[in-house]
Order: sequence, then structure tokens, then C-alpha cells
Amino acid sequence: MKKILLLILFSFLQITVFGQDAINFEFSFPENSRFTIEQKVDNSGTMKITGTKVEMENLKKSGYNADRKLKYLMNYSSEYTTGERTSDNFSFEFFYSNVSFDIDSDGKKQNREWAFPSVILKAGIINGKLAVIQSAKTGSSSQDQFINSLPRYFTTDFPKINNLKIGESFIVKRIANNQTEGYSFSGNLKYTLKKIENELAYFSISVIVKNYPESTLNSSGNGTGEMIYNHKDKFIQSEKIKINLSSSQNKTVNITATNVIISTYELKNLVRN
Repeated sequence: MKKILLLILFSFLQITVFGQDAINFEFSFPENSRFTIEQKVDNSGTMKITGTKVEMENLKKSGYNADRKLKYLMNYSSEYTTGERTSDNFSFEFFYSNVSFDIDSDGKKQNREWAFPSVILKAGIINGKLAVIQSAKTGSSSQDQFINSLPRYFTTDFPKINNLKIGESFIVKRIANNQTEGYSFSGNLKYTLKKIENELAYFSISVIVKNYPESTLNSSGNGTGEMIYNHKDKFIQSEKIKINLSSSQNKTVNITATNVIISTYELKNLVRN
């Protein structure tokens, strides 16, 4: 009898701890908390430039080679303070404690580092959408523009899904659009729920990059990744994506480029208020 009771207890524990097969998915942040979000973009690749003799001579005079190697590394950390979540609103504020660039363009290196602890941005999740409510206003238009361009993930439109089961997927579109340079393309990210362990849900990610017809830069690519989601407190704990991207531009100067882009996101140092 004892063995039977132990077997029943063990089976019950397996079902309650490891047997969950569905979650409710909603993008948010931990409420009434303080935490750090660390993001990193590592972009490395090659570029081949061709053109007329005059154009190539001008390129050489500018100090650039026709065959170039590029490595671009960006790190930025932001500190968040959140309030209480309601059914239709969730407000919070944050600032950038560290932003750094490390660029190596064919041996020409640039390194920059900033911190903006006194520039507080106020934001919220209103009706399921991320929005900056009060942007940076430092008195310097160039600095304000730079700081306000950093929270790009605010444009990511995650869906709200109830009863998402293991094996099921949803698609999120992320857009790269540079009106000055005249290029635009989008990446369709397919998130598939692979397993659930306690409060954590594990997703695989597949990426397809699609070019917009009006873009002057023709881009295509694909990638893979993984995401860990805390379905109890409704926040993404970490995400890592690797994309292989090919681009070309046919103008007076022709450009062909290949890049490997690795982006990471992690929410850490969580403290409840």
C-alpha cells in the first residue's frame, strides 16, 4: 500500500511540476519591481564595392578599400522601476546606465561610451502596446534624438495569446527602416513553444528576412534563436537570435554585403519593491 501511495504522489508531482502543456502569453514586465535590462548587438561581415574607375579612385582617397571587413558591437544597459499593473495600464520609468559602441571598419576603429542616469524616460503598456509617454528632454536635440532612438524593442508588437500549447507558434514582425539611406526590410520571427518547466516557458525562434519592394537595398536572410519567458510574471527573461543577412545595392556604386548578426536580451537583477 505504501508503494502505491508513493507512486501516486510521484505521479501527481510530475503532472503538477512538469506536466503543464499550455500557458497564457502576454508581453509585460515584473510589476512593483526594479531590474536591469541588458541588450547586445554583435554584427560582423564583409562588403564588396564596385564602380567606375573614377568612383573607385575617390573611394580609395577617402581611405576605404573595395573589399572591406566590418565588426560592430553595441551594448546598452537600462535600469527600470515599475509600478502596479492594472487590467488596461502598466506604467514604469527607466534610464540608460551604460551605452557603448565598438566599431572596426576595415581597421578604422571607433569606441564610444555614455551613461544617462539623470535622463528619466517614462513609459507604459497601454491596451497591450508599449509606448514612451515622456521622452528624453536634455536641451540637446542631438542627444535627445540619440537617447529616444534606443528603446527600439518598444516597436515590437507581441500578441496576447491565451492557452498557448506546446508545439504551437505565433509570428512577430520586426522592421528595419532608414528613410535617410532609403532602405527597409522586415524580419518575420516565428516563436514556437517547446517546453514548460515551473514558471518558465522555452521557445525556439526561426527568422525569415524579407525585403520591401521600394527599398534601395535588397536584403534577404534567415536565422534561429531561443527565448525564455516567465509566464507567471509575464516577462521575457532572455532572448538570443542569430541572423545571416545578405544585402546588395545597385546604383552608381554597387555594394554586396554579407553579415552575421547576433542579438541578445536579458532581464536581470530583479528586486521586488
